[in-house]
Amino acid sequence: MSLSFLADENISPTVVKALREAGFDVSDIKEQKLFGISDQQVIKKAYSEDRAILTHDRDFGNLLNNPLTAHKGVVLVRYGDQSPGNVSKRIVPLLESLKGRVKYALVVVTDDAVKIHSK
Repeated sequence: MSLSFLADENISPTVVKALREAGFDVSDIKEQKLFGISDQQVIKKAYSEDRAILTHDRDFGNLLNNPLTAHKGVVLVRYGDQSPGNVSKRIVPLLESLKGRVKYALVVVTDDAVKIHSK
């Protein structure tokens, strides 16, 4: 199962590059010059393109505002060290291991755990 992502504005180009080099299909908000669009616009764009959202923004983790049926998946990355090098090194193998479990789910990634909320 192929999984495509929409990288939110706060995801580093280094992370986008690492994911692409690993074979992931990643569209990037910054490359499309969509700076400052609302979270709802990001969700709509990702939904229409059949992409899961990759973000550091905790607002996407709010299931009341963003129910699981409103998106194709969200990966919320909350490492203690959010530097592009650390995120790139850790997120690629993680996403490869989760390929079938991200669709229509909220995946919260921290240093200690990976929590998957699915419908």
